[in-house]
Amino acid sequence: MNVGAGPESDRLSFQRPAFCAEFVTAFVVQQVISLVNSRTSKHAQWIIGIWTVCKRIGLQSINKNRLTVDGTISFFLFVLIWKLTVVAVSAAESDGFPEADQDFNAYVLAAKRYIAQNQLQHRQPLAVEINAPFEITADPTVPYRGRFLLFHGLNDSPFVWRDMAQSLSTLGFDVRAVLLPGHGTTPEAMLDVSYRQWLSAARDHLTNWHSDDVALYVGGFSLGGVIATILALENPHIAGLFLVSPAYHSKLNHLLRWAWLYQQFKPWVFGGMIIEDNPAKYNSIPINSTTQYFNTSRYLKHRWRRRTLDMPVVMVATAKDSVVDVDYSRNIYRKRMVSDNKRFILYTNDTSIDLRSTEIHRFSRHLDLRVLNQSHLSLINHADNPLFGQSRRILVCNGNTPDIFFGCMRSDNHWFGAQHTPSPDGTAVARTTYNPDYEFIVEQIDQVFGK
Repeated sequence: MNVGAGPESDRLSFQRPAFCAEFVTAFVVQQVISLVNSRTSKHAQWIIGIWTVCKRIGLQSINKNRLTVDGTISFFLFVLIWKLTVVAVSAAESDGFPEADQDFNAYVLAAKRYIAQNQLQHRQPLAVEINAPFEITADPTVPYRGRFLLFHGLNDSPFVWRDMAQSLSTLGFDVRAVLLPGHGTTPEAMLDVSYRQWLSAARDHLTNWHSDDVALYVGGFSLGGVIATILALENPHIAGLFLVSPAYHSKLNHLLRWAWLYQQFKPWVFGGMIIEDNPAKYNSIPINSTTQYFNTSRYLKHRWRRRTLDMPVVMVATAKDSVVDVDYSRNIYRKRMVSDNKRFILYTNDTSIDLRSTEIHRFSRHLDLRVLNQSHLSLINHADNPLFGQSRRILVCNGNTPDIFFGCMRSDNHWFGAQHTPSPDGTAVARTTYNPDYEFIVEQIDQVFGK
């Protein structure tokens, strides 16, 4: 007997794929409807276009009895068009975001207008200046060294570079800090952003500032460190790398690899927007932003292969980083960055860590300042920083649960440390937001990039 013959076997053999196709189709339709409900009418026009095309190619041939060849083709075309539509919608969302310009002053002005028009309503006008890209020219009283192009971190802003940009200027560098797409306005802008937009913007800024007769260095904080490294691999003319807490590999990668799927059901880490009291970065975290960070780091890993970088490097990290796998970063430093002119500065209170000749241990504890250790975000903020320095205006509280967070907000005389740092006496621990040892980093930059 031929088991596969006859109309009954035909019906049975097609029943399961037809069900699966209908299920996935229903899911896609639900997502499309959600997209329409949560976006502007501009998106609705895209959806109408999808259904018009699908109707013409015979999507209705998928039915509950059988899955025809035409229906299979129609279904996959539908999924393809839907994905292309999401990409197109994402691009449409970025309309108006300031693009890199040969005239950097024009770019800065366009960015300020964009931020002012799109920023969170409760933010003050000063927040425009805080989040805007900026340029500082080299101190004319010292020997000129070249140019430094700087990239901020995830959900961050160019403000993270304010102190260090000024220090680089005093060393003889022209400095530009740029704004990556999706940043500087509202966390909702990160719901549709793509890592490709970040890389495209970074490449454009690099191209616009490159000159054959001027040394060009790149620097990056966290996500920006990943982007800066990608640029260095793509552009051998780059003179050096300055990397602060480079997020080559996250401690949460086991979760981040599935973020693209999870965000289809739950788009926000904390369930939605939370208190936005920090004018220089987002507190609320769209899961898509973590997806795009993961995509950026994965892109870099694919670019590495067996390649190395033979250029001066300064890398700064803290052993208590709650975001970055510091051992992974140090391994990259040791195996991929092959110049003899390099430094790895590690802030830790553990003196037993095995360090090599170009690796420097610095204590991160300063009990006289109630600083227990350095955090992911503190390393390049000076003690005089107007928002995050010793006389800070912004208190960044540790803890992702309401009891810990609000306990920190109500507390006085905090300790300061990285995320998850225990209190020595029960007093709340807020995030360390500046580095009392800041000047040592500047000295190392002077030595490495001054040769």
